Amino acid sequence: MIKYNLKKLFTRKYLVLLPLAYFLLINALAFVQDINEGYHDNLHLFNEGLILLLTIVATTIVWKEIKAGYRNEKSLKKSIQRLDLDNLNYSKQVKILKHELFQVVSAQLEDWLLSKSEQEVAILLLKGLSLDEISQIRKTKEKTTRQQASAIYKKSNLKGRHELSAFFFEDLL
Repeated sequence: MIKYNLKKLFTRKYLVLLPLAYFLLINALAFVQDINEGYHDNLHLFNEGLILLLTIVATTIVWKEIKAGYRNEKSLKKSIQRLDLDNLNYSKQVKILKHELFQVVSAQLEDWLLSKSEQEVAILLLKGLSLDEISQIRKTKEKTTRQQASAIYKKSNLKGRHELSAFFFEDLL
């Protein structure tokens, strides 16, 4: 059963196809009528036959283009659905990996005997935030954050934020 979708019916290509189909029908009827009435002007019949043939060819080409367009659209929709599913799967994997990485980092920070505040600062340093940004987020003075960062480096035997980042991420790359 053919479904008629008004949105598809009024697309640009269908709007070209409809007059072509109408023109084809009118020419076919005129051609058949001339033959049935015994009209024998060969040039006239040749012209009408040629116009009829060209209209059939044009209608066929436009019809095939429309069908190819809908097949491509359907194929693209399937591709988008596959990509959306892949994206969802990757998002789930990234979420799992982020959680696992956070667990490893947290365990190491606890092994260094960092306080909860120092652990928060260490996480924010790993995220690339400046001392000023960390102070604003934590609603503390920058001097306090600087002292906590120094304590982190001392307890971990690292020289600074670059070594802190490298400690966790060096093996990932």
